[in-house]
Amino acid sequence: MNKITLGIVGVLVLAVIGFFVYQQTPKQPQTLEKITIAQAFEVFLYAPLYVAQEKGFFKDEGLDVNITTAGGDEKAFAALLSGDAQFAVGDPTFVAVSGEKGQPGKVVAAVLRGVPFWGVAKKASIGTISTPSGLNGYSVATFPSPSTAYVLQKKMFQAANIKSNIKETAFGSLLVALDTGAVDIALELEPNVSTAVKNGDHIVYSLNDYYPEFAITGMTALPNYVEQNPETTQKAVNALQKAMTYIRQHPNEVADFLITKFSDVPKDIAENAVQNMIKAGVFPSDTVITKAGWEAAIQARLDVGDLKSAAPYENYVITNFSERAK
Repeated sequence: MNKITLGIVGVLVLAVIGFFVYQQTPKQPQTLEKITIAQAFEVFLYAPLYVAQEKGFFKDEGLDVNITTAGGDEKAFAALLSGDAQFAVGDPTFVAVSGEKGQPGKVVAAVLRGVPFWGVAKKASIGTISTPSGLNGYSVATFPSPSTAYVLQKKMFQAANIKSNIKETAFGSLLVALDTGAVDIALELEPNVSTAVKNGDHIVYSLNDYYPEFAITGMTALPNYVEQNPETTQKAVNALQKAMTYIRQHPNEVADFLITKFSDVPKDIAENAVQNMIKAGVFPSDTVITKAGWEAAIQARLDVGDLKSAAPYENYVITNFSERAK
């Protein structure tokens, strides 16, 4: 019995010594996988991407993410084709547009859902426009074609069977065009919408009323990358999901962070903009690209001629990463 007892004590002593040696051994830093995400633009609207970076959600998933700015939706997707990025953030329909040219992509997550464009007017004589026919006689400034804003605004004119009167305007210059009287209406994003309203302009319509479910911004990748790197893809989607949840739970904290990134945006404007986009569903609760949202986005591209044929949801959208992330 004494020998058995001594043996047990000896094992326990060795275990304790081993524990303290382990505790004192320098820990090897976690090796993060480096990836690049090419965003179409650096805009307030892409808050989920920035929150995932700022709050360390990418790092928590084991990713070291470099965010680059391509300068357009088509250029962001081109970064995938060139190998300069593993993921792109922008208009997800470009996977289908490129697919018709023989270079398809896959949409692995939603970044935004619902259309984040509001028509803003300065003239008091322009009242609320409740139907597309109310656009008759007015000019509208949008981002240049083939931007989503241009496509959807053109579709609104077409729905009323009236000639499109769109003034393609450089990003950042729409409210200037409105102020100078060059256009009657500016189709704007937040936080510019909240800024315009604060300065005395008024909202005359919201495209979200026409497209409450719309695949407006997604994270895309090439099919072979997704097939060969499913774990990395899942980690990237997980980080975005964490950011979505954080935005909805901490909107004012998100606004505080965004004003450090976009220093020209006042705090009250940022807070209002974040709340507006949560309320409109532009900042979604999850990263799932829905079939209804995809088909609405594809139909818009078909209507204006950017696509020649339908792009089946099942061919271009992968939902299992988003479903797991939820």
